[in-house]
Amino acid sequence: MTSIRSHDYKKNTISRLFAVQALFQMEANGKSYGIIKRELKEPFYMQQIQGTEILKPNYSLAQRIIEKAAKNQVKIDNKINMAFNNPWNLKTIDTTLRAILRAASAEVLNKKTPKKVIMSEYVSITETFYPTGREKKLVNGLISKIIEDL
Repeated sequence: MTSIRSHDYKKNTISRLFAVQALFQMEANGKSYGIIKRELKEPFYMQQIQGTEILKPNYSLAQRIIEKAAKNQVKIDNKINMAFNNPWNLKTIDTTLRAILRAASAEVLNKKTPKKVIMSEYVSITETFYPTGREKKLVNGLISKIIEDL
């Protein structure tokens, strides 16, 4: 039973990582949700995560996150900007952090995942991209505020 839960957790973590990658692609390369949805199952996404053994992701979870983020981007961006309590905002952080915060916010809006799981997963994903930086603390604080607000 423990190994099944562990497997599902890893599978869902990979799904969230795919969602972050897709949201990054949408912004950085101007790809639409329709294009991203078609590309999601292509080898491109699997190749983006190099040097790790990848489980097949839960594509429906990734699609729900991406779709919710795309359809509610204005609302999500406003909530993220409100979570900053200094001169920083979405425009002043890099594209990867924006994608992480948008994915986490979209998952909060979906209301299907416990808030503690959302917090843990996206802080962990942030650490994957920024292993030695302060971004993990930033994401943790912002997601906490966004969860309270949403």
